[in-house]
Amino acid sequence: MKRVLFLGLILSAVGVLFARGVHEELFPLPLDRMVLRYAEVNSPQDERTIATQEFAEYIRTSTQGRIDIQVYPSGTLGDNKSVVQSLMVGAIDLCNEPPTNLYGWGVNVPYLPILSLPFLFQNREHAVKTMQGAFGKKVASDIANAGSGLVILGYFVAGPRNFFTKRPCESLEDFRSLVIRVQDGAIYTDTIEAFGGVAAHTPTTELYSALQTGVVDGAENPVKSYYNNKYFEVARYYTWSDYLIQPSAIIISEQTWRRLSVADQELFQIAAKQVTSRFQELTVARQEEQIHALEEAGVIFSSLKDREKWVLAAGKVYDKYASRWQDLIDSIKAEQQSAL
Repeated sequence: MKRVLFLGLILSAVGVLFARGVHEELFPLPLDRMVLRYAEVNSPQDERTIATQEFAEYIRTSTQGRIDIQVYPSGTLGDNKSVVQSLMVGAIDLCNEPPTNLYGWGVNVPYLPILSLPFLFQNREHAVKTMQGAFGKKVASDIANAGSGLVILGYFVAGPRNFFTKRPCESLEDFRSLVIRVQDGAIYTDTIEAFGGVAAHTPTTELYSALQTGVVDGAENPVKSYYNNKYFEVARYYTWSDYLIQPSAIIISEQTWRRLSVADQELFQIAAKQVTSRFQELTVARQEEQIHALEEAGVIFSSLKDREKWVLAAGKVYDKYASRWQDLIDSIKAEQQSAL
Protein backbone atom coordinates (compact mmCIF):
# COMPACT_ATOMS: atom_id res chain seq x y z
CA MET A 1 0.00 0.00 0.00
CA LYS A 2 2.83 2.34 0.94
CA ARG A 3 4.58 1.54 -2.37
CA VAL A 4 1.40 2.36 -4.30
CA LEU A 5 0.98 5.64 -2.38
CA PHE A 6 4.59 6.60 -3.02
CA LEU A 7 4.22 5.84 -6.74
CA GLY A 8 1.11 7.98 -6.81
CA LEU A 9 2.95 10.90 -5.23
CA ILE A 10 5.73 10.64 -7.81
CA LEU A 11 3.33 10.45 -10.75
CA SER A 12 1.22 13.36 -9.50
CA ALA A 13 4.30 15.58 -9.26
CA VAL A 14 6.31 14.46 -12.27
CA GLY A 15 4.49 16.77 -14.68
CA VAL A 16 5.19 19.78 -12.47
CA LEU A 17 8.81 18.76 -12.02
CA PHE A 18 9.26 18.20 -15.76
CA ALA A 19 7.77 21.60 -16.61
CA ARG A 20 9.96 23.29 -14.02
CA GLY A 21 13.06 21.48 -15.30
CA VAL A 22 12.43 22.37 -18.94
CA HIS A 23 11.83 26.02 -18.08
CA GLU A 24 15.00 26.27 -16.01
CA GLU A 25 17.03 24.60 -18.75
CA LEU A 26 15.79 27.00 -21.42
CA PHE A 27 15.77 30.07 -19.15
CA PRO A 28 18.38 29.46 -16.45
CA LEU A 29 18.23 31.64 -13.32
CA PRO A 30 21.30 33.31 -11.88
CA LEU A 31 23.05 30.83 -9.59
CA ASP A 32 22.16 32.75 -6.44
CA ARG A 33 18.50 33.49 -7.33
CA MET A 34 15.51 31.36 -6.37
CA VAL A 35 11.91 31.51 -7.54
CA LEU A 36 9.59 29.65 -5.17
CA ARG A 37 5.92 28.81 -5.46
CA TYR A 38 3.55 29.25 -2.50
CA ALA A 39 0.14 27.56 -2.80
CA GLU A 40 -2.95 28.89 -1.00
CA VAL A 41 -6.48 27.53 -1.42
CA ASN A 42 -8.21 30.69 -0.18
CA SER A 43 -9.23 33.67 -2.29
CA PRO A 44 -6.91 36.66 -2.85
CA GLN A 45 -8.87 38.82 -0.38
CA ASP A 46 -8.74 36.25 2.42
CA GLU A 47 -6.69 37.27 5.46
CA ARG A 48 -4.50 34.18 5.23
CA THR A 49 -3.76 34.91 1.58
CA ILE A 50 -2.92 38.50 2.51
CA ALA A 51 -0.54 37.19 5.18
CA THR A 52 0.98 34.85 2.61
CA GLN A 53 1.57 37.78 0.26
CA GLU A 54 3.17 39.70 3.12
CA PHE A 55 5.47 36.73 3.80
CA ALA A 56 6.52 36.70 0.15
CA GLU A 57 7.10 40.46 0.11
CA TYR A 58 9.14 40.35 3.33
CA ILE A 59 11.45 37.70 1.86
CA ARG A 60 11.68 39.46 -1.49
CA THR A 61 12.56 42.79 0.12
CA SER A 62 14.93 41.33 2.70
CA THR A 63 16.88 39.45 0.03
CA GLN A 64 16.71 42.31 -2.50
CA GLY A 65 14.84 40.07 -4.92
CA ARG A 66 17.28 37.17 -4.67
CA ILE A 67 14.46 34.95 -3.37
CA ASP A 68 11.22 35.58 -5.22
CA ILE A 69 8.16 33.84 -3.74
CA GLN A 70 5.20 33.75 -6.09
CA VAL A 71 1.82 33.21 -4.40
CA TYR A 72 -0.90 31.18 -6.12
CA PRO A 73 -4.30 31.71 -4.38
CA SER A 74 -7.73 30.16 -4.96
CA GLY A 75 -6.43 26.61 -5.31
CA THR A 76 -4.61 27.43 -8.55
CA LEU A 77 -1.96 24.76 -7.91
CA GLY A 78 -4.43 22.11 -6.75
CA ASP A 79 -6.56 21.11 -3.79
CA ASN A 80 -5.21 20.81 -0.24
CA LYS A 81 -4.16 17.18 -0.47
CA SER A 82 -2.46 17.34 -3.86
CA VAL A 83 -0.56 20.49 -2.85
CA VAL A 84 0.78 18.88 0.34
CA GLN A 85 1.81 15.77 -1.55
CA SER A 86 3.60 17.96 -4.09
CA LEU A 87 5.52 19.62 -1.24
CA MET A 88 6.59 16.19 -0.03
CA VAL A 89 8.46 15.57 -3.29
CA GLY A 90 9.59 19.16 -3.86
CA ALA A 91 7.27 20.00 -6.75
CA ILE A 92 5.77 22.97 -4.85
CA ASP A 93 7.74 24.96 -2.29
CA LEU A 94 5.32 26.30 0.35
CA CYS A 95 1.69 26.06 1.42
CA ASN A 96 -0.65 26.63 4.37
CA GLU A 97 -2.43 23.61 5.81
CA PRO A 98 -3.86 22.45 9.17
CA PRO A 99 -1.40 19.92 10.66
CA THR A 100 -4.31 17.71 11.64
CA ASN A 101 -4.88 16.82 7.96
CA LEU A 102 -1.33 15.63 7.35
CA TYR A 103 -1.68 12.27 9.09
CA GLY A 104 -4.26 11.08 6.58
CA TRP A 105 -2.02 12.13 3.72
CA GLY A 106 1.03 10.08 4.57
CA VAL A 107 2.67 11.89 7.53
CA ASN A 108 3.24 9.28 10.23
CA VAL A 109 2.41 11.36 13.31
CA PRO A 110 -0.73 9.58 14.58
CA TYR A 111 -1.82 12.14 17.19
CA LEU A 112 -2.24 15.02 14.74
CA PRO A 113 -6.03 14.54 14.33
CA ILE A 114 -6.63 15.55 17.97
CA LEU A 115 -6.06 19.15 16.88
CA SER A 116 -9.50 18.95 15.28
CA LEU A 117 -11.37 17.57 18.26
CA PRO A 118 -14.57 19.59 18.74
CA PHE A 119 -14.51 22.12 21.58
CA LEU A 120 -10.82 21.39 22.26
CA PHE A 121 -9.81 25.05 22.50
CA GLN A 122 -11.70 27.43 24.74
CA ASN A 123 -11.03 30.42 22.50
CA ARG A 124 -8.61 31.83 19.94
CA GLU A 125 -6.14 32.96 22.62
CA HIS A 126 -5.99 29.45 24.02
CA ALA A 127 -5.18 28.03 20.57
CA VAL A 128 -2.50 30.66 19.89
CA LYS A 129 -0.88 30.03 23.26
CA THR A 130 -0.85 26.27 22.66
CA MET A 131 0.65 26.43 19.18
CA GLN A 132 3.28 28.98 20.13
CA GLY A 133 4.32 26.88 23.12
CA ALA A 134 5.75 23.42 23.77
CA PHE A 135 2.94 21.58 22.00
CA GLY A 136 3.38 23.54 18.76
CA LYS A 137 7.12 22.89 18.85
CA LYS A 138 6.46 19.18 19.38
CA VAL A 139 4.16 19.06 16.36
CA ALA A 140 6.77 20.73 14.14
CA SER A 141 9.56 18.47 15.42
CA ASP A 142 7.57 15.25 15.07
CA ILE A 143 6.47 16.09 11.52
CA ALA A 144 10.05 16.87 10.48
CA ASN A 145 11.40 13.71 12.13
CA ALA A 146 8.74 11.48 10.55
CA GLY A 147 10.44 11.66 7.16
CA SER A 148 7.51 13.62 5.79
CA GLY A 149 9.55 15.94 3.61
CA LEU A 150 7.83 18.87 5.33
CA VAL A 151 9.10 21.65 7.61
CA ILE A 152 6.73 23.81 9.69
CA LEU A 153 7.67 27.49 10.05
CA GLY A 154 4.76 28.78 12.14
CA TYR A 155 1.03 28.65 12.79
CA PHE A 156 -2.00 30.70 11.82
CA VAL A 157 -5.01 30.61 14.14
CA ALA A 158 -8.19 31.96 12.60
CA GLY A 159 -11.44 32.54 14.44
CA PRO A 160 -13.74 29.69 15.50
CA ARG A 161 -15.36 27.62 12.79
CA ASN A 162 -19.16 27.74 12.79
CA PHE A 163 -21.85 26.09 10.70
CA PHE A 164 -23.63 27.90 7.89
CA THR A 165 -26.62 26.38 6.18
CA LYS A 166 -29.34 26.92 3.61
CA ARG A 167 -32.03 26.79 6.29
CA PRO A 168 -32.07 27.72 10.00
CA CYS A 169 -30.04 25.44 12.24
CA GLU A 170 -30.06 26.28 15.95
CA SER A 171 -30.26 22.86 17.60
CA LEU A 172 -29.14 19.24 17.23
CA GLU A 173 -32.63 18.45 15.99
CA ASP A 174 -32.26 21.06 13.22
CA PHE A 175 -28.85 19.61 12.32
CA ARG A 176 -30.08 16.03 12.05
CA SER A 177 -29.59 14.50 8.56
CA LEU A 178 -28.17 17.71 7.05
CA VAL A 179 -25.40 17.09 4.51
CA ILE A 180 -22.50 19.19 5.73
CA ARG A 181 -19.29 19.77 3.83
CA VAL A 182 -16.21 19.31 6.00
CA GLN A 183 -12.54 18.81 5.30
CA ASP A 184 -11.27 15.43 4.18
CA GLY A 185 -10.45 13.33 7.24
CA ALA A 186 -11.99 10.73 9.51
CA ILE A 187 -12.22 13.00 12.54
CA TYR A 188 -14.34 15.52 10.61
CA THR A 189 -16.70 12.76 9.50
CA ASP A 190 -16.89 11.40 13.04
CA THR A 191 -17.75 14.84 14.41
CA ILE A 192 -20.53 15.54 11.93
CA GLU A 193 -22.00 12.09 12.50
CA ALA A 194 -21.81 12.57 16.28
CA PHE A 195 -23.95 15.68 15.81
CA GLY A 196 -26.43 13.71 13.69
CA GLY A 197 -25.47 15.05 10.25
CA VAL A 198 -24.02 13.52 7.11
CA ALA A 199 -20.47 14.48 6.16
CA ALA A 200 -19.43 15.38 2.61
CA HIS A 201 -15.84 16.04 1.57
CA THR A 202 -16.37 18.52 -1.26
CA PRO A 203 -13.14 20.28 -2.30
CA THR A 204 -12.92 23.93 -1.23
CA THR A 205 -12.82 25.02 -4.86
CA GLU A 206 -16.20 23.32 -5.50
CA LEU A 207 -18.03 24.29 -2.30
CA TYR A 208 -19.82 27.38 -3.63
CA SER A 209 -21.41 25.45 -6.48
CA ALA A 210 -22.22 22.51 -4.19
CA LEU A 211 -24.15 24.86 -1.92
CA GLN A 212 -25.77 26.60 -4.85
CA THR A 213 -27.03 23.36 -6.42
CA GLY A 214 -28.04 21.71 -3.15
CA VAL A 215 -25.43 18.95 -3.27
CA VAL A 216 -24.70 19.95 0.34
CA ASP A 217 -26.98 21.66 2.85
CA GLY A 218 -24.23 23.59 4.57
CA ALA A 219 -20.61 23.74 5.65
CA GLU A 220 -18.43 25.22 8.39
CA ASN A 221 -15.87 28.02 8.31
CA PRO A 222 -14.72 31.02 10.29
CA VAL A 223 -16.51 34.27 9.51
CA LYS A 224 -13.62 35.44 7.33
CA SER A 225 -13.87 32.48 4.95
CA TYR A 226 -17.66 32.60 4.86
CA TYR A 227 -17.43 36.26 3.88
CA ASN A 228 -14.41 36.21 1.57
CA ASN A 229 -15.59 33.21 -0.45
CA LYS A 230 -19.11 34.65 -0.71
CA TYR A 231 -20.76 31.52 0.64
CA PHE A 232 -23.39 33.79 2.18
CA GLU A 233 -24.84 34.24 -1.30
CA VAL A 234 -25.98 30.60 -1.31
CA ALA A 235 -26.27 29.79 2.42
CA ARG A 236 -27.52 32.72 4.48
CA TYR A 237 -27.91 31.16 7.93
CA TYR A 238 -24.77 31.37 10.10
CA THR A 239 -24.92 29.75 13.54
CA TRP A 240 -22.45 30.57 16.30
CA SER A 241 -21.20 27.34 17.86
CA ASP A 242 -17.43 27.89 18.17
CA TYR A 243 -17.19 24.12 17.87
CA LEU A 244 -13.74 24.10 16.28
CA ILE A 245 -10.72 26.42 16.37
CA GLN A 246 -8.24 24.96 13.95
CA PRO A 247 -4.60 26.04 13.65
CA SER A 248 -3.04 25.91 10.20
CA ALA A 249 0.69 25.79 9.52
CA ILE A 250 3.06 27.56 7.17
CA ILE A 251 4.79 24.57 5.59
CA ILE A 252 7.88 24.52 3.38
CA SER A 253 9.11 21.54 1.42
CA GLU A 254 12.16 19.99 3.08
CA GLN A 255 13.87 19.93 -0.32
CA THR A 256 13.41 23.69 -0.62
CA TRP A 257 14.44 24.20 3.02
CA ARG A 258 17.74 22.41 2.40
CA ARG A 259 18.46 24.68 -0.57
CA LEU A 260 18.37 27.72 1.72
CA SER A 261 21.43 28.95 3.56
CA VAL A 262 21.32 29.03 7.36
CA ALA A 263 20.89 32.81 7.19
CA ASP A 264 17.98 32.46 4.77
CA GLN A 265 16.36 29.79 6.95
CA GLU A 266 16.48 32.22 9.88
CA LEU A 267 14.95 34.89 7.66
CA PHE A 268 12.06 32.58 6.74
CA GLN A 269 11.44 31.87 10.42
CA ILE A 270 11.41 35.59 11.23
CA ALA A 271 8.98 36.23 8.38
CA ALA A 272 6.69 33.44 9.62
CA LYS A 273 6.63 34.85 13.14
CA GLN A 274 5.77 38.33 11.88
CA VAL A 275 3.02 37.36 9.44
CA THR A 276 1.29 34.92 11.82
CA SER A 277 1.16 37.64 14.47
CA ARG A 278 -0.13 40.12 11.91
CA PHE A 279 -2.73 37.57 10.76
CA GLN A 280 -4.20 37.25 14.27
CA GLU A 281 -4.52 41.04 14.50
CA LEU A 282 -6.03 41.37 11.03
CA THR A 283 -8.68 38.67 11.48
CA VAL A 284 -9.84 40.18 14.77
CA ALA A 285 -9.90 43.72 13.35
CA ARG A 286 -11.85 42.72 10.26
CA GLN A 287 -14.42 40.41 11.81
CA GLU A 288 -16.80 43.10 13.08
CA GLU A 289 -16.73 44.81 9.67
CA GLN A 290 -17.42 41.49 7.97
CA ILE A 291 -20.31 40.66 10.30
CA HIS A 292 -21.87 44.07 9.58
CA ALA A 293 -21.47 43.58 5.82
CA LEU A 294 -22.99 40.10 6.06
CA GLU A 295 -25.99 41.42 7.98
CA GLU A 296 -26.45 44.10 5.33
CA ALA A 297 -26.40 41.32 2.71
CA GLY A 298 -29.22 39.49 4.49
CA VAL A 299 -27.34 36.90 6.52
CA ILE A 300 -29.20 35.71 9.60
CA PHE A 301 -26.93 35.09 12.59
CA SER A 302 -28.07 32.92 15.47
CA SER A 303 -26.63 30.93 18.38
CA LEU A 304 -27.16 27.33 19.43
CA LYS A 305 -30.15 26.94 21.73
CA ASP A 306 -28.77 23.70 23.18
CA ARG A 307 -24.99 24.06 23.14
CA GLU A 308 -24.54 21.73 26.11
CA LYS A 309 -26.10 18.93 24.05
CA TRP A 310 -23.53 19.50 21.28
CA VAL A 311 -20.69 19.32 23.79
CA LEU A 312 -22.17 16.11 25.18
CA ALA A 313 -22.55 14.63 21.69
CA ALA A 314 -18.91 15.47 20.96
CA GLY A 315 -18.00 13.02 23.71
CA LYS A 316 -18.37 10.21 21.16
CA VAL A 317 -15.48 11.68 19.19
CA TYR A 318 -13.34 11.99 22.32
CA ASP A 319 -14.11 8.36 23.19
CA LYS A 320 -12.60 7.30 19.87
CA TYR A 321 -9.50 9.53 19.84
CA ALA A 322 -8.68 10.36 23.44
CA SER A 323 -7.77 6.91 24.73
CA ARG A 324 -4.31 6.98 23.11
CA TRP A 325 -3.63 10.68 23.40
CA GLN A 326 -5.22 11.75 26.67
CA ASP A 327 -1.91 13.10 27.99
CA LEU A 328 -1.56 15.40 24.98
CA ILE A 329 -5.17 16.52 25.23
CA ASP A 330 -4.63 17.27 28.91
CA SER A 331 -1.53 19.33 28.08
CA ILE A 332 -3.57 21.38 25.61
CA LYS A 333 -6.36 21.89 28.12
CA ALA A 334 -3.76 22.99 30.71
CA GLU A 335 -2.73 25.88 28.45
CA GLN A 336 -6.25 27.26 28.80
CA GLN A 337 -5.63 28.76 32.24
CA SER A 338 -2.51 30.64 31.17
CA ALA A 339 -4.37 32.00 28.14
CA LEU A 340 -7.15 33.57 30.24
